[in-house]
Amino acid sequence: MSVQVQQPQQRPHPPGPHADGNGRTPVPEAENLAPTGTVASSLPTGSVGTAPTATAAALTGGPPTGAPATGVPVATSAATGALATAPAANAPAATGAPATGPASGGILPAPRTRPRIFSRAVLLPVLAVVLIAAGLFGFNAYREGQLYVSTENALLTGQPVQVGSMNAGRVESIMPTIGSSVHKGDVIAEVALPSQVGMGQNGQPKMGFLGAGDTRVDVQAPIDGIVIAEPVGIGATVAAGQAIVALVDPTQLWVNANIEETNIGRLKVGQQVTVHVDALQADIPGRVEAVTPATANTFSLLPTSNTSGNFTKVIQLVPVRISVNLGNQPLLLGANVEVKIRVAD
Repeated sequence: MSVQVQQPQQRPHPPGPHADGNGRTPVPEAENLAPTGTVASSLPTGSVGTAPTATAAALTGGPPTGAPATGVPVATSAATGALATAPAANAPAATGAPATGPASGGILPAPRTRPRIFSRAVLLPVLAVVLIAAGLFGFNAYREGQLYVSTENALLTGQPVQVGSMNAGRVESIMPTIGSSVHKGDVIAEVALPSQVGMGQNGQPKMGFLGAGDTRVDVQAPIDGIVIAEPVGIGATVAAGQAIVALVDPTQLWVNANIEETNIGRLKVGQQVTVHVDALQADIPGRVEAVTPATANTFSLLPTSNTSGNFTKVIQLVPVRISVNLGNQPLLLGANVEVKIRVAD
């Protein structure tokens, strides 16, 4: 493609001291150039001019690439070889690239914003759920306090029966093992009675055991129950009435619950109770059987005294007896339980 060169227009000047021989004053070289950044008006619309790469790089500030710069209309002066470049807005139109600059009227993309985690759309539903949960918890706690008296200070207990021989002697055998069931009248132990084997120096009879010739007596179970202890072993010498086997009736169990004195006024005999046995992970029904008319501190070996000047009020505990029936559940005397006494309908 050829480069069209705009010839500088000569302006007449009056002859002066610096006029040449023909009476003409030379025009400065800077006035012969077309303004930078404009296209010569003599170029046809849509025509593209080319300029040497080194010259285009000098004007635009870019490094020369060794190839002619195309797609940018230029005008060059014949006298100086300077280039006149078109505005930058015309370059994309000539090369076919999209125009994004301010001159082309393009719209810059909006900056990308990160989503807000704690926005109102997220916080409002979460806050509503928290408020509803807190309201339900508070209502349930209030309802439980009005309908029930609860405590965890309770134990499953019963009345152990100590079984022994009516005569002093030596334990020859114990039939049942710990945890086994016995019935009333069953032989649970055998005791050999001592015999006279001689005389002492003071004239007192000397007692001893002869072995196979000793008299033996049977120890029978007085009740139906479960063996929970064997305080003595085989071969031990026992006194009359000393316990050999301890039994407990599984149908005669109860819960000893210590209730705060501030709630005793709400309890009555016969109220229904739900007893949760921790060891069995089961709930069994119960009933208030008796309310002890004394605090637990009264039966203590060292009851507290409030005679000193540094008095601190402490809420006292009152033992409440609750009857339960474990049925076929294993016996666990002394197990921790939780009781919930229904005091209102």
